[in-house]
Amino acid sequence: MPTTPSFDGKADRDGADVQAALTAARAGESESIESLAKIVRIKSLTGEEGPAQEFIAERLRELGADVTIAEPNIELLFRRFPHVAQYPTHWQHDLVLPYDELPTLSALQASGLADVLNYSGRPNVLGVIRGTGGGRSLILNGHVDTVTIEPAASWTKAPFGAEIINGCMYGRGTSDMKGGLMAALMALTYLHRAGVRLKGDVFFHSVVNEEHAGNGTLDLVRWGPSADAAIVLEPTRNTISVSHPGGLYWQVEIPGIPRSPGARWKNGSIEGISAIEKVPAVVEALLAVEKQYCRHQRNASLDWQGAPFSMVIGKIEGGFYETVTAESVILKGSAYFAPHVGSVIDVMQRLREAISSVNERDDFLRRTPARLSFLHHDDSTSQSVDIPPARTMAAILRERGGDPEIKPGSFCCDMRHLANQAGIPSIIFGPGTIEQAHKPDEHIILSEYLAAIEHLIVFICRWCNGSKAEMEVGKMGASNG
Repeated sequence: MPTTPSFDGKADRDGADVQAALTAARAGESESIESLAKIVRIKSLTGEEGPAQEFIAERLRELGADVTIAEPNIELLFRRFPHVAQYPTHWQHDLVLPYDELPTLSALQASGLADVLNYSGRPNVLGVIRGTGGGRSLILNGHVDTVTIEPAASWTKAPFGAEIINGCMYGRGTSDMKGGLMAALMALTYLHRAGVRLKGDVFFHSVVNEEHAGNGTLDLVRWGPSADAAIVLEPTRNTISVSHPGGLYWQVEIPGIPRSPGARWKNGSIEGISAIEKVPAVVEALLAVEKQYCRHQRNASLDWQGAPFSMVIGKIEGGFYETVTAESVILKGSAYFAPHVGSVIDVMQRLREAISSVNERDDFLRRTPARLSFLHHDDSTSQSVDIPPARTMAAILRERGGDPEIKPGSFCCDMRHLANQAGIPSIIFGPGTIEQAHKPDEHIILSEYLAAIEHLIVFICRWCNGSKAEMEVGKMGASNG
């Protein structure tokens, strides 16, 4: 097909189609904003995604997509992906099943919680828009679940009100990540209305339980169609990432011996030992892991925020009375680490060694050791900056006045399953910012959301109407972490 003038005076394959879709998008900006507002108003906390998925499925059917609605199969996930499958989570019962090595189906079944930690009424939605043939296929991936609104008292806007103030829409999920999900859906909507016929297939993933699990995308990897590329629509302020850190949620249970002040000492020896007394040594050991990684593993090309490892000690619980030594303390936290640091299994082992060292150095803990367990783990992802979808999106952003720089991803996300488990060259790209995720008064800049729709229109056309031969350059550069 001959090349036609396109946006900004640049030449682009199928430029007339692109221009028609962009014109429709600009005329439909109010509709795009209202469509985002509609899904933000639908509560879809992790565990309660059903109504939002019905909304997405109906919108896909309006585009003529073949729609499949299917609940993730946890038994098959553990069988196929034993090292990365996680326990299902629910906002009312989140992160309740710690594990020493890896999560297992048998442990879930034995926990007595399988009746709440499951995917009943929580389906994935897969929409398939078939191409005419000869083009490249594309996955557009996003999660519909959100975290809770806690601390609810800190919100100054209605958490599900989709209120618009000074060009921003407020509400849980606006940035993380209904903005990205709806930007892709609206891009497909305007392509459909412009009568654009793509050569390659488009697979639209609206997944459940990304928060604290990732099983929604992992299940689509298990049974769904593969593709030549994927875009994970997480909030990046419309910039490109081809990597992201690994992540680990952990907890340490520290024991003690409860005694009142009058019984703490016996015959000149301490008998009452507060678990709180042992906290400093455990904290020091955990922070030492962070210092060791940051001292010896620095690699500026892959670090985010200037460090390859970030240890967060986020919560401490323990003790009942001021007049008795604490019988136990639980520390909880998380760690993010750059891909070059090592695998998540390596990091888990390093933390085990750190806590084991604390136990060995303390007479009491040697007899009654502190116990480390894990609550969730994410493998990291690293790909070449030259993978074809990254190059294509960078070129589009350069032409359209966006930011073409390919940057390290700053947060864990479902790209790990598409890149690592499915072997699909993938990028993270979407409107909104991770700085707004999981916080009161979450919001998204609407101009950024509308720009994402246009960027995605151009990308979908250029990618799906390109030939597979164009992918060969740089194909061998991908390296999954």
